[in-house]
Amino acid sequence: MNDIRKEIQDWINAEERAGRSIDANRLSQYLQLLTRRHNNTPRDEFNGLTPEDMKNIMYSPFSSQCVVELNKLDKEQYEKIPLVRQTLFLLKTLSEKELKLTPRGWLPFKIVAETYRLGQPEWTVEEYGAKRYYEYDVHSVWMARIILDLLGWIKTRKGMLSLTAKGKKALSNIDIAANEILHFSLTGVGMHSFDGYEGDTIGNLGIAYSVWILNKYGSEWHFGDFYKELYQKAFHFPGNSNAYETRVFTRLFYWLGIVEQRLNKQVGPPFEDEYKKTELISMIFSFKKI
Repeated sequence: MNDIRKEIQDWINAEERAGRSIDANRLSQYLQLLTRRHNNTPRDEFNGLTPEDMKNIMYSPFSSQCVVELNKLDKEQYEKIPLVRQTLFLLKTLSEKELKLTPRGWLPFKIVAETYRLGQPEWTVEEYGAKRYYEYDVHSVWMARIILDLLGWIKTRKGMLSLTAKGKKALSNIDIAANEILHFSLTGVGMHSFDGYEGDTIGNLGIAYSVWILNKYGSEWHFGDFYKELYQKAFHFPGNSNAYETRVFTRLFYWLGIVEQRLNKQVGPPFEDEYKKTELISMIFSFKKI
């Protein structure tokens, strides 16, 4: 701010020395010029993106104005995305029959198990080898149900889960439905719903930026802290939180299949996970800047 004030004052002084008068109109024009230059100048804290790029990331994520655009895919391509595949399975299952929920309102065990097998393996399930899959323990399945619920495609009445009129209509065009599911998974569900971390906006804020930095750096393995620091530099959240890695990389990006995840046992203990982008990222998204 002080730099901008100095630049304005220097311009005024130069104009006065040159004998040119400055009125409100000329000052306004100069301020507009400064604003345009500021908005279109790459910034280090945004990893080379401009304030204009970041504005579109924040307010028009994955649109044609954004540096990360969501591609229109066909049914076969959408089926390659684990979380979309799981959500479509639930939608189609409900088109065939209503589901009787457990006394506490969760999906029946059989449906949870079938839906889980269509997604990514989750260590909390694989590690303990449970005979029954509870929805609240299988977070990707829980996420799939939340997506359908928030889209208004399912309803619960008297312990039964069924499709709404909107849900039945969505089934008439699977490509459009899958696109809505994918877009909503990125922008419509608060990933803090699955954890107890403080700071609800961490990770949820500017999710398109997280996709962008994954594409930029994800050809090599990186620890979660690497991406956390890049995100923190842009959005300024408390540095001692693991919420970002857990919400964005361990869960959402992993469920979508756009990251590989592995435990690095060469550094530590404690051993930490590393992440690398998959080929799905270039199928799902287009990038205007690298």
